[in-house]
Amino acid sequence: MTELVKLNENHRDSLFLLLNNRNVSDWLLEVPYPYSLLDAYWWINKCKELEGKNKEYHYAIHYKNEHVGGIGLKILKEHHGELGYWLGEVHWGKGIMKTAISEMLTMAFGDLGLSRVSAEVFEDNIRSEKLLLKCGFEYEGNLKKLQKKGDRFINCKIFAIVI
Repeated sequence: MTELVKLNENHRDSLFLLLNNRNVSDWLLEVPYPYSLLDAYWWINKCKELEGKNKEYHYAIHYKNEHVGGIGLKILKEHHGELGYWLGEVHWGKGIMKTAISEMLTMAFGDLGLSRVSAEVFEDNIRSEKLLLKCGFEYEGNLKKLQKKGDRFINCKIFAIVI
């Protein structure tokens, strides 16, 4: 039911429709609101470029053959990757992301040989915190003013899973 598919040009329109939603974009560092087709085009091209350099891996999450979200892994060090993910609002609460994260962890620890995967969560994103804990991540701490989105600083919580 849930499948990870390499992000490509065919995802442009659905990317636009899913991310042009303040309830989604407010939790994502690099996603503006409003989100445009040009933003979607830029993101797809950026992902391809970084993957070509073996620095990041980005996938569209398909659920019942429909594009519903995205997930990616940024390689920070030879043993450490950082997980990022999002899901269209109408698909929240269905268990889709737990499956997608599990698949990404299999790739990270198996195919890529990583020993640590971390994730930053905006301080107030309780849903994401609970999700990471369900997926086996452990809370490691808070970092104040770690990120900046627009003109506001964002405190983040760090979670990680280590094998």
